[in-house]
Amino acid sequence: MKHTLFVPVLLLVVSCGKKAETITPTIGPITESVYASGVVKAEGQYQVYPTVNGTVTVRLVNEGDTVKAGQPLLRIDDRSSSASARNADAQLRLLEQNARDSGPVLAQLREGVLQARDKYTVDSTNYARQQALWKQQIGSQNELDQRELAYTTSKAAYNRANKALAESRDRLRTELEVARNNLAISAAGNDDRTPRSLIDGIVYDLMIEPGELATTQRAVAVIGSAADLYLELEVDEYDITKIKLGQQAYISLDSYTGQSFEATVTRIVPLMDERSRTFKVEARFKQRPPALYPNLTCEASIVLQKKAKALTIPAAYLIEGNEVLTAPDVRTPVKTGARDMEKVEVLEGIDVNTELYKP
Repeated sequence: MKHTLFVPVLLLVVSCGKKAETITPTIGPITESVYASGVVKAEGQYQVYPTVNGTVTVRLVNEGDTVKAGQPLLRIDDRSSSASARNADAQLRLLEQNARDSGPVLAQLREGVLQARDKYTVDSTNYARQQALWKQQIGSQNELDQRELAYTTSKAAYNRANKALAESRDRLRTELEVARNNLAISAAGNDDRTPRSLIDGIVYDLMIEPGELATTQRAVAVIGSAADLYLELEVDEYDITKIKLGQQAYISLDSYTGQSFEATVTRIVPLMDERSRTFKVEARFKQRPPALYPNLTCEASIVLQKKAKALTIPAAYLIEGNEVLTAPDVRTPVKTGARDMEKVEVLEGIDVNTELYKP
Protein backbone atom coordinates (compact mmCIF):
# COMPACT_ATOMS: atom_id res chain seq x y z
CA MET A 1 0.00 0.00 0.00
CA LYS A 2 1.45 3.26 -1.08
CA HIS A 3 1.18 6.14 1.29
CA THR A 4 1.03 9.76 0.16
CA LEU A 5 2.76 12.24 2.37
CA PHE A 6 0.97 15.59 2.87
CA VAL A 7 3.26 18.44 3.85
CA PRO A 8 1.35 21.40 5.37
CA VAL A 9 2.22 24.73 3.81
CA LEU A 10 2.24 27.71 6.12
CA LEU A 11 1.13 30.91 4.40
CA LEU A 12 2.52 34.00 6.04
CA VAL A 13 0.58 37.24 5.43
CA VAL A 14 2.66 40.26 6.03
CA SER A 15 0.65 43.39 6.33
CA CYS A 16 2.27 46.64 5.35
CA GLY A 17 1.33 49.44 7.72
CA LYS A 18 0.42 52.83 6.17
CA LYS A 19 2.98 55.50 6.96
CA ALA A 20 1.61 58.30 9.16
CA GLU A 21 1.19 61.71 7.49
CA THR A 22 3.66 64.27 8.84
CA ILE A 23 4.57 67.89 8.29
CA THR A 24 6.82 70.55 9.73
CA PRO A 25 5.62 74.05 10.72
CA THR A 26 6.02 76.85 8.24
CA ILE A 27 6.71 80.55 8.61
CA GLY A 28 4.42 82.91 6.75
CA PRO A 29 1.67 85.52 7.04
CA ILE A 30 -1.52 84.91 9.01
CA THR A 31 -4.62 87.02 9.49
CA GLU A 32 -6.94 86.33 12.41
CA SER A 33 -10.51 87.41 11.74
CA VAL A 34 -14.08 86.97 12.92
CA TYR A 35 -16.80 85.89 10.51
CA ALA A 36 -20.06 87.84 10.34
CA SER A 37 -23.06 87.86 8.04
CA GLY A 38 -25.35 90.78 7.39
CA VAL A 39 -27.18 93.08 5.01
CA VAL A 40 -26.77 96.51 3.47
CA LYS A 41 -28.84 99.25 5.12
CA ALA A 42 -29.62 102.84 4.20
CA GLU A 43 -28.99 105.46 6.88
CA GLY A 44 -32.28 106.44 8.48
CA GLN A 45 -34.08 103.59 6.72
CA TYR A 46 -37.55 103.09 8.15
CA GLN A 47 -40.99 101.77 7.27
CA VAL A 48 -43.87 104.21 6.90
CA TYR A 49 -47.03 103.22 8.79
CA PRO A 50 -50.27 105.21 8.37
CA THR A 51 -51.92 106.52 11.53
CA VAL A 52 -55.47 106.12 10.19
CA ASN A 53 -57.33 103.40 8.33
CA GLY A 54 -58.79 104.12 4.93
CA THR A 55 -58.64 103.57 1.19
CA VAL A 56 -55.63 104.92 -0.70
CA THR A 57 -56.92 107.40 -3.26
CA VAL A 58 -53.64 108.41 -4.91
CA ARG A 59 -49.91 107.73 -4.72
CA LEU A 60 -47.95 110.98 -4.85
CA VAL A 61 -44.50 109.38 -5.33
CA ASN A 62 -43.03 106.28 -6.98
CA GLU A 63 -40.23 103.85 -6.13
CA GLY A 64 -36.85 105.47 -6.67
CA ASP A 65 -38.14 109.03 -6.25
CA THR A 66 -36.07 111.43 -4.14
CA VAL A 67 -38.14 113.06 -1.39
CA LYS A 68 -37.69 115.86 1.11
CA ALA A 69 -38.63 115.78 4.78
CA GLY A 70 -42.34 116.56 5.09
CA GLN A 71 -43.15 115.66 1.49
CA PRO A 72 -46.52 113.82 1.08
CA LEU A 73 -46.29 110.23 -0.08
CA LEU A 74 -49.95 109.27 -0.63
CA ARG A 75 -53.49 110.20 0.35
CA ILE A 76 -55.91 108.09 2.36
CA ASP A 77 -59.68 108.58 2.23
CA ASP A 78 -61.19 108.54 5.72
CA ARG A 79 -64.73 109.83 5.29
CA SER A 80 -65.65 109.92 8.95
CA SER A 81 -62.64 112.09 9.76
CA SER A 82 -63.38 114.32 6.80
CA ALA A 83 -66.94 114.88 8.06
CA SER A 84 -65.61 115.71 11.52
CA ALA A 85 -63.24 118.23 10.00
CA ARG A 86 -66.07 119.91 8.12
CA ASN A 87 -68.21 120.04 11.28
CA ALA A 88 -65.33 121.56 13.24
CA ASP A 89 -64.80 124.19 10.56
CA ALA A 90 -68.51 125.10 10.48
CA GLN A 91 -68.64 125.33 14.27
CA LEU A 92 -65.60 127.62 14.27
CA ARG A 93 -67.11 129.96 11.70
CA LEU A 94 -70.36 130.19 13.69
CA LEU A 95 -68.56 130.92 16.94
CA GLU A 96 -66.28 133.49 15.32
CA GLN A 97 -69.41 135.32 14.20
CA ASN A 98 -71.18 135.07 17.56
CA ALA A 99 -68.09 135.98 19.61
CA ARG A 100 -67.63 139.31 17.81
CA ASP A 101 -68.99 142.36 19.63
CA SER A 102 -71.00 143.13 16.52
CA GLY A 103 -72.26 139.55 16.28
CA PRO A 104 -76.00 138.80 16.66
CA VAL A 105 -75.78 137.22 20.11
CA LEU A 106 -73.75 139.92 21.84
CA ALA A 107 -75.48 142.71 19.90
CA GLN A 108 -78.87 141.52 21.18
CA LEU A 109 -77.59 141.31 24.74
CA ARG A 110 -76.00 144.71 24.48
CA GLU A 111 -79.30 146.14 23.25
CA GLY A 112 -80.97 144.58 26.25
CA VAL A 113 -78.39 146.27 28.50
CA LEU A 114 -79.12 149.66 26.92
CA GLN A 115 -82.86 149.20 27.36
CA ALA A 116 -82.40 148.14 30.98
CA ARG A 117 -80.12 151.13 31.59
CA ASP A 118 -82.62 153.57 30.09
CA LYS A 119 -85.42 152.16 32.24
CA TYR A 120 -83.17 152.21 35.28
CA THR A 121 -82.31 155.85 34.57
CA VAL A 122 -85.99 156.82 34.23
CA ASP A 123 -87.06 154.91 37.34
CA SER A 124 -84.13 156.37 39.30
CA THR A 125 -85.10 159.91 38.27
CA ASN A 126 -88.77 159.34 39.11
CA TYR A 127 -87.90 157.86 42.49
CA ALA A 128 -85.67 160.82 43.35
CA ARG A 129 -88.37 163.28 42.25
CA GLN A 130 -91.01 161.46 44.33
CA GLN A 131 -88.71 161.53 47.36
CA ALA A 132 -88.34 165.31 46.95
CA LEU A 133 -92.11 165.77 46.71
CA TRP A 134 -92.71 163.57 49.74
CA LYS A 135 -90.36 165.76 51.76
CA GLN A 136 -92.65 168.64 50.85
CA GLN A 137 -95.66 166.56 51.93
CA ILE A 138 -96.76 166.28 48.33
CA GLY A 139 -98.10 162.98 47.10
CA SER A 140 -98.71 159.80 49.07
CA GLN A 141 -96.69 157.06 50.69
CA ASN A 142 -98.14 154.61 48.20
CA GLU A 143 -96.80 156.61 45.25
CA LEU A 144 -93.36 156.77 46.91
CA ASP A 145 -93.38 153.03 47.50
CA GLN A 146 -94.32 152.34 43.88
CA ARG A 147 -91.53 154.60 42.61
CA GLU A 148 -89.05 152.86 44.92
CA LEU A 149 -90.17 149.40 43.76
CA ALA A 150 -89.86 150.41 40.11
CA TYR A 151 -86.38 151.81 40.83
CA THR A 152 -85.06 148.70 42.62
CA THR A 153 -86.60 146.42 40.00
CA SER A 154 -85.05 148.29 37.06
CA LYS A 155 -81.70 148.48 38.86
CA ALA A 156 -81.68 144.70 39.37
CA ALA A 157 -82.70 144.17 35.74
CA TYR A 158 -79.89 146.45 34.57
CA ASN A 159 -77.33 144.53 36.69
CA ARG A 160 -78.63 141.21 35.36
CA ALA A 161 -78.38 142.45 31.78
CA ASN A 162 -74.76 143.54 32.32
CA LYS A 163 -73.91 140.20 33.95
CA ALA A 164 -75.58 138.25 31.15
CA LEU A 165 -73.61 140.20 28.57
CA ALA A 166 -70.30 139.58 30.37
CA GLU A 167 -71.02 135.88 30.93
CA SER A 168 -72.10 135.35 27.32
CA ARG A 169 -69.00 137.12 26.01
CA ASP A 170 -66.72 134.93 28.18
CA ARG A 171 -68.61 131.77 27.27
CA LEU A 172 -68.48 132.49 23.53
CA ARG A 173 -64.77 133.28 23.69
CA THR A 174 -64.12 130.00 25.51
CA GLU A 175 -66.21 128.07 23.01
CA LEU A 176 -64.34 129.83 20.20
CA GLU A 177 -60.99 128.69 21.63
CA VAL A 178 -62.31 125.13 21.97
CA ALA A 179 -63.54 125.23 18.37
CA ARG A 180 -60.13 126.40 17.19
CA ASN A 181 -58.50 123.52 19.05
CA ASN A 182 -60.98 121.04 17.57
CA LEU A 183 -60.24 122.35 14.10
CA ALA A 184 -56.50 122.02 14.75
CA ILE A 185 -57.07 118.43 15.84
CA SER A 186 -59.11 117.79 12.72
CA ALA A 187 -56.37 119.38 10.63
CA ALA A 188 -53.88 117.05 12.26
CA GLY A 189 -56.22 114.21 11.35
CA ASN A 190 -56.22 115.47 7.78
CA ASP A 191 -52.42 115.43 7.88
CA ASP A 192 -52.57 111.87 9.22
CA ARG A 193 -54.46 110.94 6.08
CA THR A 194 -51.45 112.13 4.10
CA PRO A 195 -48.37 110.19 5.29
CA ARG A 196 -45.21 112.23 4.78
CA SER A 197 -41.50 111.50 4.64
CA LEU A 198 -39.63 112.13 7.88
CA ILE A 199 -36.25 112.57 6.19
CA ASP A 200 -34.55 113.70 3.01
CA GLY A 201 -33.99 110.47 1.15
CA ILE A 202 -35.27 108.08 -1.47
CA VAL A 203 -38.42 105.95 -1.72
CA TYR A 204 -37.07 102.40 -1.82
CA ASP A 205 -40.46 100.71 -1.88
CA LEU A 206 -44.18 101.47 -2.04
CA MET A 207 -46.20 98.51 -0.83
CA ILE A 208 -49.72 99.69 -1.61
CA GLU A 209 -51.72 100.69 -4.67
CA PRO A 210 -54.62 103.15 -5.11
CA GLY A 211 -57.88 101.47 -4.14
CA GLU A 212 -56.27 99.22 -1.53
CA LEU A 213 -57.07 99.53 2.17
CA ALA A 214 -54.36 101.12 4.29
CA THR A 215 -54.27 100.06 7.94
CA THR A 216 -52.20 101.15 10.90
CA GLN A 217 -50.76 97.61 11.19
CA ARG A 218 -49.30 97.48 7.67
CA ALA A 219 -46.33 99.45 6.34
CA VAL A 220 -47.02 101.32 3.11
CA ALA A 221 -43.50 102.47 2.16
CA VAL A 222 -39.78 102.15 2.91
CA ILE A 223 -37.66 105.31 2.94
CA GLY A 224 -33.98 105.82 3.63
CA SER A 225 -30.95 107.88 2.73
CA ALA A 226 -30.17 108.04 -0.96
CA ALA A 227 -26.39 108.29 -0.51
CA ASP A 228 -25.40 107.04 2.93
CA LEU A 229 -25.51 103.22 2.99
CA TYR A 230 -23.79 101.02 5.56
CA LEU A 231 -23.44 97.37 6.61
CA GLU A 232 -25.39 95.82 9.47
CA LEU A 233 -23.52 92.70 10.58
CA GLU A 234 -24.39 89.97 13.08
CA VAL A 235 -21.52 88.79 15.28
CA ASP A 236 -21.78 85.69 17.47
CA GLU A 237 -21.76 86.25 21.24
CA TYR A 238 -18.53 84.20 21.54
CA ASP A 239 -16.70 86.66 19.26
CA ILE A 240 -18.19 90.01 20.25
CA THR A 241 -15.53 90.76 22.92
CA LYS A 242 -12.88 90.68 20.18
CA ILE A 243 -14.59 93.36 18.08
CA LYS A 244 -13.38 96.95 18.46
CA LEU A 245 -14.28 100.21 16.75
CA GLY A 246 -12.04 101.02 13.79
CA GLN A 247 -11.20 97.41 12.95
CA GLN A 248 -10.79 96.56 9.29
CA ALA A 249 -13.28 94.25 7.60
CA TYR A 250 -13.37 92.62 4.18
CA ILE A 251 -16.83 92.39 2.66
CA SER A 252 -18.10 90.02 -0.01
CA LEU A 253 -21.46 90.61 -1.66
CA ASP A 254 -23.49 88.07 -3.60
CA SER A 255 -24.06 90.79 -6.19
CA TYR A 256 -20.29 91.14 -6.76
CA THR A 257 -19.05 87.57 -7.03
CA GLY A 258 -15.31 87.20 -6.64
CA GLN A 259 -14.79 90.76 -5.37
CA SER A 260 -13.93 91.98 -1.90
CA PHE A 261 -14.56 95.46 -0.48
CA GLU A 262 -12.80 97.03 2.46
CA ALA A 263 -14.85 98.48 5.32
CA THR A 264 -14.35 99.81 8.85
CA VAL A 265 -16.27 98.94 12.03
CA THR A 266 -18.07 102.11 13.11
CA ARG A 267 -20.59 100.99 15.73
CA ILE A 268 -21.19 98.12 18.14
CA VAL A 269 -24.72 97.79 19.53
CA PRO A 270 -24.19 96.58 23.14
CA LEU A 271 -27.34 94.47 23.39
CA MET A 272 -27.54 90.82 22.40
CA ASP A 273 -30.45 89.50 20.38
CA GLU A 274 -31.79 86.73 22.61
CA ARG A 275 -33.16 84.72 19.70
CA SER A 276 -30.09 84.61 17.48
CA ARG A 277 -27.54 85.09 20.30
CA THR A 278 -25.78 87.69 18.17
CA PHE A 279 -24.79 91.35 18.42
CA LYS A 280 -25.34 93.97 15.75
CA VAL A 281 -22.19 95.60 14.44
CA GLU A 282 -22.19 98.38 11.86
CA ALA A 283 -19.46 98.96 9.29
CA ARG A 284 -19.00 101.46 6.48
CA PHE A 285 -17.31 100.99 3.14
CA LYS A 286 -14.00 102.75 2.59
CA GLN A 287 -14.86 102.71 -1.10
CA ARG A 288 -18.41 101.57 -1.76
CA PRO A 289 -19.38 99.43 -4.76
CA PRO A 290 -20.59 101.33 -7.83
CA ALA A 291 -24.19 100.16 -7.36
CA LEU A 292 -25.52 99.42 -3.89
CA TYR A 293 -29.04 98.76 -2.61
CA PRO A 294 -30.56 98.19 0.84
CA ASN A 295 -31.09 94.60 2.00
CA LEU A 296 -28.33 93.12 -0.21
CA THR A 297 -26.81 90.21 1.71
CA CYS A 298 -23.13 90.15 2.59
CA GLU A 299 -20.46 88.24 4.47
CA ALA A 300 -17.65 89.88 6.39
CA SER A 301 -14.26 88.96 7.81
CA ILE A 302 -13.48 91.39 10.60
CA VAL A 303 -9.69 91.50 11.01
CA LEU A 304 -8.49 91.09 14.58
CA GLN A 305 -4.75 90.98 13.89
CA LYS A 306 -2.24 90.45 11.08
CA LYS A 307 1.26 88.96 11.24
CA ALA A 308 3.67 88.88 8.34
CA LYS A 309 5.93 86.18 9.80
CA ALA A 310 4.33 83.63 12.06
CA LEU A 311 5.10 80.00 12.85
CA THR A 312 1.96 78.23 11.67
CA ILE A 313 0.57 74.73 11.39
CA PRO A 314 -2.65 73.48 9.77
CA ALA A 315 -5.59 73.68 12.17
CA ALA A 316 -6.23 69.97 11.59
CA TYR A 317 -2.95 69.10 13.41
CA LEU A 318 -4.06 70.72 16.66
CA ILE A 319 -5.50 68.41 19.34
CA GLU A 320 -7.99 69.77 21.88
CA GLY A 321 -6.83 73.28 21.18
CA ASN A 322 -3.38 73.13 22.82
CA GLU A 323 -1.50 69.92 21.88
CA VAL A 324 0.19 68.39 18.84
CA LEU A 325 1.62 64.95 18.05
CA THR A 326 5.43 65.03 17.84
CA ALA A 327 5.46 61.22 17.58
CA PRO A 328 2.66 58.76 16.83
CA ASP A 329 1.90 58.42 20.53
CA VAL A 330 3.52 61.54 21.98
CA ARG A 331 1.48 64.65 22.73
CA THR A 332 3.32 67.92 23.13
CA PRO A 333 1.59 70.97 24.61
CA VAL A 334 1.82 74.20 22.63
CA LYS A 335 0.81 77.80 23.08
CA THR A 336 -1.25 79.18 20.22
CA GLY A 337 -1.80 82.69 18.94
CA ALA A 338 -3.61 84.00 15.90
CA ARG A 339 -5.70 81.69 13.76
CA ASP A 340 -7.72 81.77 10.59
CA MET A 341 -9.98 79.26 8.91
CA GLU A 342 -7.04 77.00 7.90
CA LYS A 343 -3.94 77.81 9.99
CA VAL A 344 -3.02 78.31 13.63
CA GLU A 345 -0.05 80.30 14.92
CA VAL A 346 2.16 78.47 17.44
CA LEU A 347 3.99 80.67 19.92
CA GLU A 348 5.69 78.08 22.17
CA GLY A 349 6.26 74.33 22.36
CA ILE A 350 7.67 73.51 18.88
CA ASP A 351 9.89 75.09 16.25
CA VAL A 352 10.19 75.12 12.49
CA ASN A 353 12.12 71.81 12.48
CA THR A 354 9.64 69.84 14.63
CA GLU A 355 8.02 66.96 12.77
CA LEU A 356 4.29 66.76 13.46
CA TYR A 357 2.00 63.79 13.01
CA LYS A 358 -1.54 64.24 11.85
CA PRO A 359 -4.06 63.02 14.46
